[in-house]
Amino acid sequence: VLDQNRDNLFGVMLLSQQLGYELSGQELLDEIAKFPAEMQQTDALVRLKKNAEQMIKTDIGQPFIDIAQPNADGEQVSLESVVRNPANKYVLLDFWASWCGPCMGEVPHLKETYDKFHKKGFEIYGVSFDNNRDKWLAAVKDNGMKWIQVSDLNGFDNPAAKDYAVQGIPSNFLIDASGNIVAKNLRGEDLYKKVEELLGK
Repeated sequence: VLDQNRDNLFGVMLLSQQLGYELSGQELLDEIAKFPAEMQQTDALVRLKKNAEQMIKTDIGQPFIDIAQPNADGEQVSLESVVRNPANKYVLLDFWASWCGPCMGEVPHLKETYDKFHKKGFEIYGVSFDNNRDKWLAAVKDNGMKWIQVSDLNGFDNPAAKDYAVQGIPSNFLIDASGNIVAKNLRGEDLYKKVEELLGK
């Protein structure tokens, strides 16, 4: 369908909304390059290109980008401090929000993996896209999400969302001790399997 719509906005919409979630940053740039020059100047494609270039920076194999946001006590906690902590071999950077149904659906998988592998060096750094402090903290408490939790309480208008080109949540990135991204968007059982493969049973 896309190839038939390279010269119109429908093609642009198709790429940015549907395929934008499935393609890597480089694949997106390759697709954008196939549009005629005048289409590449449209706001939508200019925005998409910027996002794709940012996505490349968070592809597997790339170094993580630091985040520093307040925890429940208002103390700034940086992702760097968690990744560099010698106790942590792998850190899952997890983007979520209390109002996001699919995010809350992932929590049992996060908990299972955390409970099993935390002592072996697995940590989670949760960044919430909540706006409401009470709802954020209630979700953490009610669901027993005992790992590191931060939020600037600005919803999607979060600098980390731009840095990691987050298109939707839940979204996560697994970072190793040397600070490189080794996996992305591990959902459901995949998270447990991947961490088990890396840290052993």
